[in-house]
Amino acid sequence: MVFSKSKAVNNKLLAAYYITIGYGLLVAFLLYSRLIVQFPWYHTYRTGYIPGLLLMPFSFFYIRSLLQQKKFRPVDLVHFIPVAVFIIDFIPFYFRSADYKLQQVAIDAQALDTTWNQFSQGWLGIGAVYTPLRIALTTLYWILQVRMIIRSAKVKGGHNLIAENKGVMVWAKIFCGSQVLFFLPYYLNAIIGDQQNFFFASVTSLSIGVAITLVALIMQPGILYGLKGVMIRNFENDPGDHKNVPSTVNVKGAMGIPADLKIDSATITTPTKQGNVSEEIYLSGQKLTSLGKQLTEHILHEHSYLKKGCTSANLAAEMNMQPYILSAVINQVFKTNFNDFLNGYRVDHAKTLIQNGEAKLLTLEGLSEQCGFNNRNSFTLAFKKHVGQTPSDFIKQAYTEQ
Repeated sequence: MVFSKSKAVNNKLLAAYYITIGYGLLVAFLLYSRLIVQFPWYHTYRTGYIPGLLLMPFSFFYIRSLLQQKKFRPVDLVHFIPVAVFIIDFIPFYFRSADYKLQQVAIDAQALDTTWNQFSQGWLGIGAVYTPLRIALTTLYWILQVRMIIRSAKVKGGHNLIAENKGVMVWAKIFCGSQVLFFLPYYLNAIIGDQQNFFFASVTSLSIGVAITLVALIMQPGILYGLKGVMIRNFENDPGDHKNVPSTVNVKGAMGIPADLKIDSATITTPTKQGNVSEEIYLSGQKLTSLGKQLTEHILHEHSYLKKGCTSANLAAEMNMQPYILSAVINQVFKTNFNDFLNGYRVDHAKTLIQNGEAKLLTLEGLSEQCGFNNRNSFTLAFKKHVGQTPSDFIKQAYTEQ
């Protein structure tokens, strides 16, 4: 959860996945061992299916964030409707007395493998649908995850994605492959029809699946860094995602793309007219690093940051580069946005002028203009953000030391 703070959303989703499954296994253990009749564990009765319905959505969002670099969107809340319905169904039960809960536990404990999952305590009267619903959803999410893994090789530049992210791809396959154990016992039980020790068998199977992923994670912790490159998407027909990825592309051809990117004319195409189809391009980590060096050299040589009103489109045009590629380079290599990236150079230039004594005869307005800022306020805000103090305080300190 805390591995890379706010930068790696996929790690937070993976942490949520393990926390969720950990709680579910805890409740399962309490049920099977009958420790659930002791305080305070009887208050966990009928909460085990909450993680059961959360588990695969978290898994799906994790794989999507890892391989497609998509963040969580408001529309994704629809995936939590089943667990919301379950919680609403059992809210009255959760507020019942301890004696009532213990009574229900005692009744269901008499036949753990046959009646435990009937969920008769809900007020909506739909308890019989929860188990088949969970298994169906688990299977569906698993299929969607496998589909994402397969599609990773089919994006533009997918061969680079596979080649430089072998560890991540192997991990994704192990992660999804182990989840077969989450639903396989239920399908076998439906075919064989043997209820004996089914609860123990199903939970044990799930535990083995989780253990496999934990071993793989411990052996290859580097997978927490995610993809080495960046996935760029064309949102001309898919506007809903453009705020949630490192960069966006809205082009109709390959014009203006640097030759050394080695992207052929088929790499970026006009979206089809048949639906919200968005092109996906994988820009390798090696190429990002190379373009980052080119950008730094260009900035320092041409002093583009001193041009007032310089935009990403202006800078991209100077470098004969598409704006979406420039955005991807700044976001992924320098871990910032265009304004902060440019302002960093401007602030460094201002510091140099101040320390060299060249700014003594300049007002803050004049200094901000010399450094490419539009006005004094933007200069002050950017300076304080990058240096930690206002330009006035920095000037006083510099001249005092001199």
